[in-house]
Order: sequence, then C-alpha cells, then structure tokens
Amino acid sequence: MLRRLVFLALVAACLWFAARVGDRHSWQLDLSSAQIHTLSEAAQRALDALPDGLRITAFVPDLVVDRARIEQLLAPYLAHPRVRLSFVDPLQDPETAQAQGVQRHGELHLLSGQRREVVVSPSRGELDRALNRLALQGERWIVSFTGQGESRIDGAPGGLGDFVRHLEEQGYRVVELDPRQLDALPDNTALLLIAGPQGEYGPHTERLIEQFVDSGGGLLWLFGDAESALVERLFGVTALPGIVVDAAAAQYRLERPDYAVVSRFPTQLPGLGDGYAALSQAHALAWQTREDWQERMRLESSARSWNETGSLRGEIARQPDLGEQAGPLTVGIALEHAATSPAARVMFVGGRQFLGNGQIGQGANLALGQGLVRWLTANQGLAAAPPVHDLGVRWSPQTAAAFAVGLMAGLPLCYLGLGFWLRHRRRRA
Repeated sequence: MLRRLVFLALVAACLWFAARVGDRHSWQLDLSSAQIHTLSEAAQRALDALPDGLRITAFVPDLVVDRARIEQLLAPYLAHPRVRLSFVDPLQDPETAQAQGVQRHGELHLLSGQRREVVVSPSRGELDRALNRLALQGERWIVSFTGQGESRIDGAPGGLGDFVRHLEEQGYRVVELDPRQLDALPDNTALLLIAGPQGEYGPHTERLIEQFVDSGGGLLWLFGDAESALVERLFGVTALPGIVVDAAAAQYRLERPDYAVVSRFPTQLPGLGDGYAALSQAHALAWQTREDWQERMRLESSARSWNETGSLRGEIARQPDLGEQAGPLTVGIALEHAATSPAARVMFVGGRQFLGNGQIGQGANLALGQGLVRWLTANQGLAAAPPVHDLGVRWSPQTAAAFAVGLMAGLPLCYLGLGFWLRHRRRRA
C-alpha cells in the first residue's frame, strides 16, 4: 500500500513539474509544407532591421472567433521580441477607427517609428511585403531610361512590367524617363536602371549617368545586343563576342542551349538558397581592373559553358581558335566606388531577358533581380523574395510517353481487373 502511494505521489510530482516547465517554456515543430507557422526569412530580416520595433493594431470587432483568427495569423510575428499587438473594436470606438482611416473590419495597421503600413486583407504574403516596405532604407525611386531601344516597363513579352510590379510591392517606385529631356536625375533617385540600350547614348545622357554615379547613386546596366563604349570607358567592363551557351541548361530541363545557368550566388544576395537563374542570350563579360573601383561579386555560368560565336543550329561545340572561351564565364559583375559618399555601386549583367515578363518566373530570376536591386540601394540586409517556381511542367519524352501509356492502357486494365475480381467474388458468395 505504501509503495503504491509513493508511486502515485511521484507520478503526480512529475506531472506538476512537467506542467510548470511547459507553462514557462514552449517548443513547436512546423510540419506544414508551406511553413505557415514559421516566420519567413524575409519577415525575420525586416523585423530585425526596424530600429523602433513594430506595433500592430488590429481593427477587429470584439468577437472571439475573429480575434482568434488574427492571433493565429500573427503568432509567428508575435514571437519576435520587438513586436506588440493591440486590438481596437471599430464598433465600440468608431472615432479612433475613423481617425486612422479604417475602411473595413480586419485591417491591420503596422507602425514603426514614423512609418506606417496598412494591410487591408491580412495574409502572410501581404504582411511580409508590408514589413519589407517598412524596413526599406534610403530613397525609393528607380529611374528606367528610355529612348534608345531599352526594355519598357510594360506588359509586353520582353517588357519589365512584372518585375517592376514586384519591386513596387516591396516599396520602390519605378518611373520611366527619357534622359534627353532631363537636366538632371530627380534628387530622390536611388537607382538608375538601363535595360539593354540598342545604341550609344549621346554626350548629354553620358554626362547624366556619370554625374549620378559620382554622387553615390546605384546603377543596374543590363547589356543588350550592342556593346557600350561608355561602360568600357567609365568602368572597364566589356562584352566577349557571341552569346553564352551552357550544357548545364539540359539539367534544368531548359529547351534551348542559349541559356547561361547561374547556380551559385554570392553571399551579398541572401535568400536565393539552392535555386538557379537562367539568363538567355547573355553575353560573357570581362573587367579590366581599375584603381577607383573594387569588385564586390560575380555571377558565373557553369563550367560546361562557353561563348558561342557561330550559329546555334545543329550540333555546336566550342572552337578555341575563334576566341570561344571555356566556362565558367562571368555573366554579371558588381563594382563599388568607396571614395564617393555614399559609396557608389554598379552592377552589369550580360543580358536583359531574364527579367522580362516571359522569363521572370523561371527559376530564381525574380529573386536574383530583387536581390541585385536591394544590394544596389544598400538594403542587402533584407531578404529577397523566395524563388518563384516555374508554372510550366517539363517532362522528358520518356516520362511523357510512360504517363500517356499509363493513362490509356494502365487505367483501363485496372478497371477490368477490378471488374473481374468483383465478379469472381460474387460467384463465390
């Protein structure tokens, strides 16, 4: 009897201690495929970058179900030590709701210092984008030059409309300007985007570019079909003849050989993970060292690539006697001029099509473009968006044939077999 009492007392003591420990310390494992209960890397970096912390005001009626839904959505964010949540019932306190411009129940107002963002339809994606806008530092304007055949920021197949839309969701403002009509770039310009000019700029435009970079501005230059004497003169960057072809493209089910596959990314571009970027019709770049510019990072194709100077029809192979160099080849190079204040940053990429509407969703192209913009605007501490998975399903001919045979022959055979089995079972019964 005494042993039983001692045993029960020990069990009760263990349960009491377990309850106390569980009340003080919590541990959870997120097994969901989308990691919906875990703070994303982009949100974590944005929250860490907010010097004044974050206050979230939820304008939700005093209903248990509605407030529980908001608390569940915000649970990963509230785990951060500098995030606070408060509720305001717009029905009981309409004056506060009206003063804050509340349009509908369920709105979340995010406040950090003097910056404020409103999330009308709360979701993980909307919250992460709002946090990135709050954490964005410095000027937010991006000026895209036009007038020399550059890619437009529209919805055309070769346009940059989708890329621009994602940038503006992150807090940037992209405008298209003709440099021939400008005396100077706007004072609030953080980055100058030159997307594949088809000819040389005039002296006036060259002077605008040089003045902007000398003042510490950022420059993202995407090479087009024509080389640029200006880029060579100011920065020492030239394009090798031909375009890059990469045998590694077949590994990623890319149907054409004229893709430069970038599968290793610099540490200055966080958030890209183990993805890949595919740059079609890209030029390989060479840089002649300059004392006033320092190299900061490179984007390189695989070791199975080369700059093809001939036709892409039929079988192709590298011909060293024609100046075709073996990979890995540089398809992107970033330079920094530390003597300016702030330090000027420039990035040259051998092609413009990887950010076009037709290819922005391929591999990590979007994440790469966003990461480059963040680095050039000194916001590299924020994570780029996760790579967008390709929408198209690419199967090898063997896989497609096996799938077709399975549908046309396998399923009917399964149905026949099931029918015979049921008939045999009924006869035995």
